[in-house]
Amino acid sequence: MSKTWYSIQVWSGLEEEVKRKLEALLEKREEKIEKIFVPPFKEIEVNLSPEKQSVGRFYSGYLLVYGEIDEETKEEIRKLEGVLDIVGGGPLYFFRNEEVEKLISQLGVEEIKPKPRYQFMPGDKVRIIEGPLTNFIGIVDEIKPDKGKVKVLVSIFGRETPVEIEFTYLQRI
Repeated sequence: MSKTWYSIQVWSGLEEEVKRKLEALLEKREEKIEKIFVPPFKEIEVNLSPEKQSVGRFYSGYLLVYGEIDEETKEEIRKLEGVLDIVGGGPLYFFRNEEVEKLISQLGVEEIKPKPRYQFMPGDKVRIIEGPLTNFIGIVDEIKPDKGKVKVLVSIFGRETPVEIEFTYLQRI
């Protein structure tokens, strides 16, 4: 039997829990598993500050496993709570190593560069909650999601002054 990639379909949101159960199951058995991969992505969620980092799933509801798994073990994996099905290793369903390695490398890049998520729109009234302009109130003029910043018009000495501020330093009013 040669090593191959398997895809395990699980209930969405239970990927990490199923991964732990799978590791415990395979530890007891003599199976030769090299990798268990849960495709991740990270997203910075700015929600009325302070910054909250959440982890979501790139392919929600799937695990990728590389190794040798026999039919008896496949049945045991299917019986784990949260597992819906396991495919791969057969003549009809197989994954090429190059495809899976390419996917993993692409997801690695996605994990390094978090994607900011914000809730500000031009014209929104915001309060600055950190920095030298703490407690100043301004109006959102421009959003720069690639930089993670917002241009806010703040009244300083009676004049509207544009100030660039990070998402995490703002609170929507």
